[in-house]
Amino acid sequence: MRKTLPHLAFLLLMTALLWAPMIHVSTAQPTGWSGNDDLAFLLEVNGTSAADSDLSNPIPVDLSADLPISLEIDVGTNLTIHSGLFTMEYMGIPVINNPFPLGVPFPSGYTASLLNGSIPLGALLGGGGISLFSGTIRGTFTFTYSLESTPTVNDTVSDFFILQIGPQGAAALGSVTGLITVGFTVMAVFSLLLSLDEFQRGILAARKMRKGTDVFPSAVILRRKPKKAGEKVSKDDLIQRVSQAGVPDEVAKKAPRAMDVVKPKSKVPVGKLSKALKLKRDDGGKLAAAMTKMGAFQTKSVKVPLKKVAFSGLTLSGAYWSIVQLMSGAIPTWVDVLLYAAAGLAVSVFIGYLMNYLARVPPMGYD
Repeated sequence: MRKTLPHLAFLLLMTALLWAPMIHVSTAQPTGWSGNDDLAFLLEVNGTSAADSDLSNPIPVDLSADLPISLEIDVGTNLTIHSGLFTMEYMGIPVINNPFPLGVPFPSGYTASLLNGSIPLGALLGGGGISLFSGTIRGTFTFTYSLESTPTVNDTVSDFFILQIGPQGAAALGSVTGLITVGFTVMAVFSLLLSLDEFQRGILAARKMRKGTDVFPSAVILRRKPKKAGEKVSKDDLIQRVSQAGVPDEVAKKAPRAMDVVKPKSKVPVGKLSKALKLKRDDGGKLAAAMTKMGAFQTKSVKVPLKKVAFSGLTLSGAYWSIVQLMSGAIPTWVDVLLYAAAGLAVSVFIGYLMNYLARVPPMGYD
Protein backbone atom coordinates (compact mmCIF):
# COMPACT_ATOMS: atom_id res chain seq x y z
CA MET A 1 0.00 0.00 0.00
CA ARG A 2 1.40 3.34 -1.09
CA LYS A 3 -0.22 6.64 -0.21
CA THR A 4 0.64 10.33 -0.59
CA LEU A 5 -0.26 13.32 1.52
CA PRO A 6 -3.27 15.34 0.34
CA HIS A 7 -2.58 17.85 -2.45
CA LEU A 8 -3.68 20.63 -0.08
CA ALA A 9 -0.74 19.87 2.19
CA PHE A 10 1.64 20.21 -0.76
CA LEU A 11 0.09 23.52 -1.78
CA LEU A 12 0.37 24.81 1.78
CA LEU A 13 4.02 23.78 1.84
CA MET A 14 4.82 25.58 -1.41
CA THR A 15 2.92 28.69 -0.32
CA ALA A 16 4.76 28.79 2.99
CA LEU A 17 8.10 28.40 1.28
CA LEU A 18 7.47 31.23 -1.14
CA TRP A 19 5.54 33.65 1.09
CA ALA A 20 6.65 32.93 4.65
CA PRO A 21 6.30 36.21 6.56
CA MET A 22 8.90 35.66 9.23
CA ILE A 23 12.54 36.36 8.38
CA HIS A 24 15.10 36.97 11.09
CA VAL A 25 18.69 36.22 11.98
CA SER A 26 19.14 32.55 12.82
CA THR A 27 20.28 31.61 16.29
CA ALA A 28 21.48 28.36 17.83
CA GLN A 29 18.77 25.73 17.54
CA PRO A 30 17.12 24.48 20.74
CA THR A 31 16.79 20.82 21.64
CA GLY A 32 14.45 18.90 19.33
CA TRP A 33 15.67 20.34 16.04
CA SER A 34 17.24 18.20 13.33
CA GLY A 35 19.64 19.00 10.51
CA ASN A 36 22.83 21.05 10.66
CA ASP A 37 24.12 24.67 10.76
CA ASP A 38 23.23 25.15 7.07
CA LEU A 39 19.65 23.88 7.24
CA ALA A 40 17.84 22.94 10.43
CA PHE A 41 14.27 21.71 10.69
CA LEU A 42 11.82 20.87 13.42
CA LEU A 43 9.53 17.97 12.55
CA GLU A 44 6.90 17.27 15.18
CA VAL A 45 4.65 14.22 14.95
CA ASN A 46 1.81 13.93 17.43
CA GLY A 47 3.48 16.68 19.44
CA THR A 48 6.88 14.92 19.67
CA SER A 49 10.00 16.00 17.82
CA ALA A 50 11.51 13.51 15.38
CA ALA A 51 14.89 14.24 16.99
CA ASP A 52 13.54 12.87 20.29
CA SER A 53 12.04 9.69 18.82
CA ASP A 54 13.88 6.40 18.34
CA LEU A 55 13.37 2.70 19.08
CA SER A 56 13.68 3.36 22.79
CA ASN A 57 11.27 6.31 22.63
CA PRO A 58 8.53 5.57 20.11
CA ILE A 59 5.66 7.99 19.59
CA PRO A 60 2.35 6.43 20.71
CA VAL A 61 -0.39 6.66 18.10
CA ASP A 62 -4.17 6.51 18.49
CA LEU A 63 -5.57 5.38 15.15
CA SER A 64 -9.05 6.61 16.03
CA ALA A 65 -7.81 10.20 15.43
CA ASP A 66 -5.75 11.80 12.65
CA LEU A 67 -2.00 12.07 13.26
CA PRO A 68 -0.90 15.72 13.80
CA ILE A 69 2.29 16.76 11.99
CA SER A 70 4.11 20.09 11.70
CA LEU A 71 7.34 21.26 10.09
CA GLU A 72 9.53 24.35 10.54
CA ILE A 73 12.85 25.26 8.94
CA ASP A 74 15.71 27.57 9.92
CA VAL A 75 18.25 28.44 7.21
CA GLY A 76 21.76 29.23 8.43
CA THR A 77 23.51 29.71 5.06
CA ASN A 78 22.45 30.94 1.65
CA LEU A 79 21.23 27.83 -0.15
CA THR A 80 18.70 26.27 -2.50
CA ILE A 81 16.37 23.51 -1.32
CA HIS A 82 15.93 21.20 -4.29
CA SER A 83 13.46 18.70 -2.86
CA GLY A 84 11.97 17.12 0.21
CA LEU A 85 10.82 13.57 0.88
CA PHE A 86 8.45 12.30 3.55
CA THR A 87 8.01 8.55 3.98
CA MET A 88 6.37 6.19 6.44
CA GLU A 89 7.01 2.45 6.27
CA TYR A 90 5.50 -0.60 7.94
CA MET A 91 7.65 -3.74 7.69
CA GLY A 92 9.67 -1.94 5.01
CA ILE A 93 6.54 -1.42 2.88
CA PRO A 94 5.72 2.25 2.12
CA VAL A 95 2.51 3.49 3.70
CA ILE A 96 3.27 7.09 2.65
CA ASN A 97 5.88 8.10 0.09
CA ASN A 98 5.52 11.81 -0.64
CA PRO A 99 8.29 13.66 -2.58
CA PHE A 100 8.28 17.48 -2.71
CA PRO A 101 10.09 18.94 -5.76
CA LEU A 102 11.06 22.52 -4.80
CA GLY A 103 14.11 24.18 -6.38
CA VAL A 104 13.65 27.34 -4.27
CA PRO A 105 16.58 29.55 -3.03
CA PHE A 106 16.60 30.75 0.60
CA PRO A 107 18.77 33.42 2.26
CA SER A 108 20.67 32.92 5.48
CA GLY A 109 18.49 33.62 8.53
CA TYR A 110 15.23 32.54 6.89
CA THR A 111 12.74 30.74 9.14
CA ALA A 112 9.26 29.53 8.34
CA SER A 113 6.51 27.22 9.47
CA LEU A 114 5.98 25.05 6.41
CA LEU A 115 3.37 22.56 7.46
CA ASN A 116 0.76 22.24 10.17
CA GLY A 117 -1.74 19.51 9.36
CA SER A 118 -2.64 15.90 10.02
CA ILE A 119 -2.50 12.47 8.41
CA PRO A 120 -5.45 10.02 8.49
CA LEU A 121 -3.18 7.14 9.44
CA GLY A 122 -6.02 4.99 10.77
CA ALA A 123 -7.80 5.16 7.42
CA LEU A 124 -4.58 4.33 5.56
CA LEU A 125 -3.86 1.26 7.67
CA GLY A 126 -7.23 -0.19 8.40
CA GLY A 127 -10.19 2.10 7.89
CA GLY A 128 -12.65 3.42 10.42
CA GLY A 129 -10.01 3.82 13.09
CA ILE A 130 -9.67 0.04 13.43
CA SER A 131 -6.26 -1.02 12.17
CA LEU A 132 -5.32 -4.43 10.95
CA PHE A 133 -1.75 -3.59 11.90
CA SER A 134 0.04 -3.16 15.19
CA GLY A 135 3.65 -2.71 16.09
CA THR A 136 5.98 -0.02 14.78
CA ILE A 137 6.11 2.35 11.81
CA ARG A 138 9.28 4.16 10.75
CA GLY A 139 8.93 7.64 9.32
CA THR A 140 11.63 9.73 7.64
CA PHE A 141 11.87 13.34 6.42
CA THR A 142 14.71 14.43 4.14
CA PHE A 143 15.73 17.72 2.52
CA THR A 144 18.13 17.80 -0.43
CA TYR A 145 19.88 21.16 -0.89
CA SER A 146 23.00 22.88 -2.23
CA LEU A 147 24.89 25.87 -0.84
CA GLU A 148 25.15 29.08 -2.84
CA SER A 149 28.94 28.76 -2.66
CA THR A 150 28.87 25.20 -4.13
CA PRO A 151 25.72 25.01 -6.28
CA THR A 152 26.74 21.79 -8.03
CA VAL A 153 27.19 19.80 -4.81
CA ASN A 154 24.05 18.45 -3.20
CA ASP A 155 23.81 17.75 0.53
CA THR A 156 21.01 16.25 2.60
CA VAL A 157 19.63 16.64 6.10
CA SER A 158 17.38 13.93 7.42
CA ASP A 159 15.83 12.51 10.55
CA PHE A 160 13.52 9.64 11.39
CA PHE A 161 10.88 8.87 13.98
CA ILE A 162 9.20 5.73 15.28
CA LEU A 163 5.44 5.37 15.75
CA GLN A 164 4.07 2.79 18.14
CA ILE A 165 0.67 1.48 17.08
CA GLY A 166 -1.26 -0.18 19.87
CA PRO A 167 0.24 -1.50 23.12
CA GLN A 168 3.78 -2.85 23.46
CA GLY A 169 5.17 -5.73 25.50
CA ALA A 170 2.92 -8.37 27.06
CA ALA A 171 -0.15 -6.15 26.57
CA ALA A 172 0.38 -6.31 22.79
CA LEU A 173 -0.44 -10.02 22.83
CA GLY A 174 -4.04 -9.12 23.59
CA SER A 175 -4.43 -7.02 20.43
CA VAL A 176 -5.90 -8.40 17.20
CA THR A 177 -2.49 -8.76 15.60
CA GLY A 178 -1.07 -10.17 18.83
CA LEU A 179 -3.79 -12.81 19.09
CA ILE A 180 -3.29 -13.83 15.45
CA THR A 181 0.48 -14.04 15.94
CA VAL A 182 0.15 -16.04 19.15
CA GLY A 183 -2.39 -18.33 17.49
CA PHE A 184 -0.13 -19.13 14.55
CA THR A 185 2.86 -19.59 16.85
CA VAL A 186 1.05 -21.96 19.22
CA MET A 187 -0.29 -24.01 16.30
CA ALA A 188 3.17 -24.18 14.74
CA VAL A 189 4.78 -25.29 18.02
CA PHE A 190 2.04 -27.85 18.66
CA SER A 191 2.32 -29.17 15.10
CA LEU A 192 6.10 -29.36 15.36
CA LEU A 193 5.95 -31.33 18.63
CA LEU A 194 3.42 -33.76 17.17
CA SER A 195 5.52 -34.12 14.03
CA LEU A 196 8.69 -34.86 15.99
CA ASP A 197 6.79 -37.44 18.03
CA GLU A 198 5.53 -39.00 14.80
CA PHE A 199 9.07 -38.99 13.43
CA GLN A 200 10.26 -40.76 16.56
CA ARG A 201 7.64 -43.48 16.11
CA GLY A 202 8.67 -43.81 12.48
CA ILE A 203 12.36 -44.18 13.39
CA LEU A 204 11.54 -46.82 16.02
CA ALA A 205 9.33 -48.65 13.51
CA ALA A 206 12.12 -48.61 10.91
CA ARG A 207 14.59 -49.97 13.46
CA LYS A 208 12.18 -52.80 14.26
CA MET A 209 11.71 -53.57 10.57
CA ARG A 210 15.45 -53.70 9.95
CA LYS A 211 15.83 -56.27 12.73
CA GLY A 212 13.06 -58.40 11.23
CA THR A 213 9.55 -58.84 12.63
CA ASP A 214 6.34 -60.76 12.06
CA VAL A 215 4.25 -57.82 13.28
CA PHE A 216 4.54 -54.61 11.28
CA PRO A 217 4.39 -51.35 13.29
CA SER A 218 1.56 -48.91 12.54
CA ALA A 219 3.91 -46.45 10.78
CA VAL A 220 4.92 -48.91 8.03
CA ILE A 221 3.64 -47.91 4.58
CA LEU A 222 2.04 -50.63 2.48
CA ARG A 223 2.05 -50.46 -1.31
CA ARG A 224 0.39 -52.57 -3.96
CA LYS A 225 1.61 -53.09 -7.47
CA PRO A 226 -0.69 -52.24 -10.40
CA LYS A 227 -3.20 -54.95 -11.11
CA LYS A 228 -2.59 -56.83 -14.35
CA ALA A 229 -5.37 -57.20 -16.89
CA GLY A 230 -7.39 -60.36 -16.29
CA GLU A 231 -5.67 -61.01 -12.97
CA LYS A 232 -7.98 -62.53 -10.38
CA VAL A 233 -7.28 -63.38 -6.77
CA SER A 234 -9.18 -66.21 -5.16
CA LYS A 235 -10.49 -65.09 -1.76
CA ASP A 236 -10.40 -68.59 -0.33
CA ASP A 237 -6.86 -69.15 -1.57
CA LEU A 238 -5.76 -65.81 -0.16
CA ILE A 239 -7.30 -66.56 3.26
CA GLN A 240 -5.72 -70.01 3.30
CA ARG A 241 -2.24 -68.70 2.46
CA VAL A 242 -2.50 -66.00 5.13
CA SER A 243 -3.63 -68.58 7.72
CA GLN A 244 -0.70 -70.82 6.81
CA ALA A 245 1.58 -67.86 7.61
CA GLY A 246 0.54 -68.12 11.27
CA VAL A 247 -2.22 -65.48 11.28
CA PRO A 248 -5.31 -66.37 13.37
CA ASP A 249 -8.29 -67.46 11.27
CA GLU A 250 -10.55 -64.56 12.34
CA VAL A 251 -7.79 -62.15 11.23
CA ALA A 252 -6.96 -64.06 8.03
CA LYS A 253 -10.58 -63.68 6.92
CA LYS A 254 -9.90 -59.95 6.64
CA ALA A 255 -7.30 -60.50 3.89
CA PRO A 256 -9.67 -59.96 0.90
CA ARG A 257 -10.94 -56.76 2.49
CA ALA A 258 -7.32 -55.67 3.01
CA MET A 259 -6.82 -55.93 -0.76
CA ASP A 260 -9.67 -53.46 -1.20
CA VAL A 261 -8.20 -51.02 1.35
CA VAL A 262 -4.71 -51.07 -0.18
CA LYS A 263 -5.62 -50.33 -3.77
CA PRO A 264 -3.14 -50.60 -6.67
CA LYS A 265 -0.57 -47.75 -6.71
CA SER A 266 -1.75 -46.58 -3.27
CA LYS A 267 0.24 -46.02 -0.06
CA VAL A 268 -1.54 -47.03 3.14
CA PRO A 269 0.00 -47.06 6.65
CA VAL A 270 -0.52 -50.26 8.64
CA GLY A 271 -2.30 -48.24 11.33
CA LYS A 272 -4.86 -47.00 8.78
CA LEU A 273 -5.34 -50.55 7.48
CA SER A 274 -6.00 -51.81 11.01
CA LYS A 275 -8.65 -49.12 11.58
CA ALA A 276 -10.34 -49.84 8.24
CA LEU A 277 -10.52 -53.55 9.06
CA LYS A 278 -11.46 -52.89 12.71
CA LEU A 279 -8.50 -54.90 13.93
CA LYS A 280 -6.30 -54.41 16.97
CA ARG A 281 -2.88 -52.91 16.28
CA ASP A 282 -0.98 -56.19 16.61
CA ASP A 283 -3.53 -58.15 14.57
CA GLY A 284 -3.38 -55.59 11.79
CA GLY A 285 0.42 -55.71 11.95
CA LYS A 286 0.41 -59.51 11.68
CA LEU A 287 -1.92 -59.45 8.68
CA ALA A 288 0.17 -56.77 6.94
CA ALA A 289 3.41 -58.69 7.56
CA ALA A 290 1.96 -61.97 6.27
CA MET A 291 0.49 -60.44 3.12
CA THR A 292 3.75 -58.57 2.43
CA LYS A 293 5.88 -61.69 2.80
CA MET A 294 3.58 -63.62 0.47
CA GLY A 295 3.90 -60.86 -2.15
CA ALA A 296 0.45 -59.25 -2.02
CA PHE A 297 1.91 -56.00 -0.66
CA GLN A 298 5.29 -54.29 -0.63
CA THR A 299 6.88 -51.92 1.85
CA LYS A 300 10.01 -49.82 1.63
CA SER A 301 9.27 -46.87 3.90
CA VAL A 302 7.55 -45.73 7.07
CA LYS A 303 5.25 -42.75 7.60
CA VAL A 304 7.21 -39.59 8.42
CA PRO A 305 5.73 -36.04 8.58
CA LEU A 306 8.38 -34.35 6.44
CA LYS A 307 6.02 -31.67 5.09
CA LYS A 308 4.58 -30.92 8.54
CA VAL A 309 8.05 -30.34 9.99
CA ALA A 310 8.99 -28.06 7.09
CA PHE A 311 5.78 -26.04 7.36
CA SER A 312 6.09 -25.73 11.15
CA GLY A 313 9.66 -24.46 10.85
CA LEU A 314 8.60 -21.98 8.16
CA THR A 315 5.72 -20.67 10.29
CA LEU A 316 7.78 -20.33 13.47
CA SER A 317 10.67 -18.52 11.81
CA GLY A 318 8.26 -16.29 9.89
CA ALA A 319 6.43 -15.35 13.10
CA TYR A 320 9.68 -14.45 14.90
CA TRP A 321 9.79 -10.84 13.72
CA SER A 322 6.10 -10.33 14.43
CA ILE A 323 6.65 -11.39 18.03
CA VAL A 324 9.77 -9.24 18.42
CA GLN A 325 8.00 -6.24 16.92
CA LEU A 326 5.02 -6.61 19.25
CA MET A 327 7.12 -7.21 22.36
CA SER A 328 10.06 -4.83 21.92
CA GLY A 329 9.14 -2.41 19.11
CA ALA A 330 11.60 -3.70 16.52
CA ILE A 331 11.27 -2.37 12.96
CA PRO A 332 11.96 -5.29 10.62
CA THR A 333 11.38 -5.13 6.88
CA TRP A 334 9.67 -7.72 4.71
CA VAL A 335 13.15 -8.77 3.58
CA ASP A 336 14.05 -9.65 7.18
CA VAL A 337 10.87 -11.70 7.52
CA LEU A 338 11.52 -13.46 4.21
CA LEU A 339 15.12 -14.29 5.09
CA TYR A 340 14.17 -15.68 8.50
CA ALA A 341 11.33 -17.71 6.97
CA ALA A 342 13.66 -19.10 4.29
CA ALA A 343 16.29 -19.96 6.91
CA GLY A 344 13.68 -21.67 9.10
CA LEU A 345 12.41 -23.65 6.13
CA ALA A 346 15.92 -24.73 5.15
CA VAL A 347 16.79 -25.85 8.69
CA SER A 348 13.51 -27.72 9.19
CA VAL A 349 13.83 -29.47 5.81
CA PHE A 350 17.40 -30.50 6.67
CA ILE A 351 16.25 -31.90 10.01
CA GLY A 352 13.32 -33.62 8.30
CA TYR A 353 15.52 -35.33 5.71
CA LEU A 354 17.98 -36.38 8.41
CA MET A 355 15.17 -38.04 10.37
CA ASN A 356 13.84 -39.49 7.14
CA TYR A 357 17.23 -41.10 6.60
CA LEU A 358 17.10 -42.59 10.09
CA ALA A 359 13.65 -43.98 9.27
CA ARG A 360 14.77 -45.87 6.15
CA VAL A 361 13.42 -49.41 5.64
CA PRO A 362 14.76 -52.24 3.44
CA PRO A 363 12.29 -53.16 0.65
CA MET A 364 10.10 -56.18 1.37
CA GLY A 365 7.42 -58.01 -0.64
CA TYR A 366 6.52 -58.58 -4.30
CA ASP A 367 7.77 -62.09 -4.93
